[in-house]
Amino acid sequence: MVDGAQIGEVIRICRVQKGLSQEVLSGLAGLDRTHYSKIERGLRSPTIDTFFKIAQALDIPPHQLMKELERFVEGSNNS
Repeated sequence: MVDGAQIGEVIRICRVQKGLSQEVLSGLAGLDRTHYSKIERGLRSPTIDTFFKIAQALDIPPHQLMKELERFVEGSNNS
């Protein structure tokens, strides 16, 4: 099962790899920065619409972001 913390961590990793701050990414995604911060910290789970907005802001196809999440979850379950 996937939880909000795992989703947030994968998004955070992708954001850092792109060299973007939370403020910049939330702006690109059209999200309030505090709401976006809660997603990264696992306090909120993104809706599918928000997930797509974040993927677009990261310049990653949504299916690729989902694949990254799948890899992360599988790696967490194998530890």
